[in-house]
Amino acid sequence: MEINPRSRHEGLPFKLPQRPQVTRVRQVDPLALRAAKPARLQPMEGFDEGYADIVDYIVRITEEIWVDRAIGRIYETYDHACTIYSPYGVVRSVQEVVASTVTTLNGFPDGELHHLNVAWDGDETQGFYTSHLGFSRSTNLGASNWGPATGRRIGVHFVADCVTRGNFVHTEWLVRDNGAAVRQLGLDPHVVARRIADSQPTSQRVHSSPTALLGQAPRPSLQPVDDGVESWVRVMFDQLWNQRRLDRLGHYFSTDSICHAGGGRVAEGLRNQQALMLLILGAMPDAVMQIDKVSWSDETDGVIVAVRWRLEGSSQAGALFGECPVNKPVLLNGMSHLRLNGAQVVEHWMIFDEIGALAGVYRA
Repeated sequence: MEINPRSRHEGLPFKLPQRPQVTRVRQVDPLALRAAKPARLQPMEGFDEGYADIVDYIVRITEEIWVDRAIGRIYETYDHACTIYSPYGVVRSVQEVVASTVTTLNGFPDGELHHLNVAWDGDETQGFYTSHLGFSRSTNLGASNWGPATGRRIGVHFVADCVTRGNFVHTEWLVRDNGAAVRQLGLDPHVVARRIADSQPTSQRVHSSPTALLGQAPRPSLQPVDDGVESWVRVMFDQLWNQRRLDRLGHYFSTDSICHAGGGRVAEGLRNQQALMLLILGAMPDAVMQIDKVSWSDETDGVIVAVRWRLEGSSQAGALFGECPVNKPVLLNGMSHLRLNGAQVVEHWMIFDEIGALAGVYRA
């Protein structure tokens, strides 16, 4: 039975603005997701007919490209000069996107796709922002970027954040849980990371991260600027990651909450989630967390808040990265999707690519 939108928002720790109710993907028949929609649910000037809204658009073009193998649809849905950011460098043309897709599908030709959430904001004028959380299963039957075929079956979370306007994606940030992929393939993460480090990408982003100090004193904790969702996210991430107040996890997360994290890790309950955070922070004890983007969705089983973030610091051995070079710059790009029930988070997908970060350590 459909939940009344007002009751769904009761008890949330932030206020959400009014906006159109668009396609939901959670607990929805996959065949219904793929069906052409008879009418628009939101204004989408410049988009092809048959798409109800931006979530419908993202889900269906992903299905066409990755499930139907209509790889050429990329030419019709990505700008010719699109920019794709990943831990491995920057792609700057649609042809590179097509080539990468061919390589991936050659290595994993029997893939299946599960859509877990699509958060969004924006409109037809300024462009739509989407954060697409998914899970794929496939068998490594051909050569891939990781090496020769292993014959092993893997399951991997991914998040693709896209800016789309007039039927074309022009900017994308992609994070795939390659830590889980490499281990399921039976490969050594350090061997893979060193091989990636030896092949310098043609284009890399440069960051100048703030330190944890303001002069010689610790930076003051962030304070809410309003009662909106972005302010709530920024204060929470600052408290937990920058202020290192892991004791406050229970203020934001329920006692029986669960976290699906990079590397295929799963942490149930507050104590195990604290241990997971310490594993990550132990690999870069001076790390600073920065939030790049916040969006949200009003889904079947609650409101989900999506966060694109960066954790930057100096490498230390013995934690997330194992035995690695120390005191090297580390950039861990991540995407979080947080599902709330009332005032607290009950489920957290924290997706990051530790292989890409580790390759950066070896490259530095």
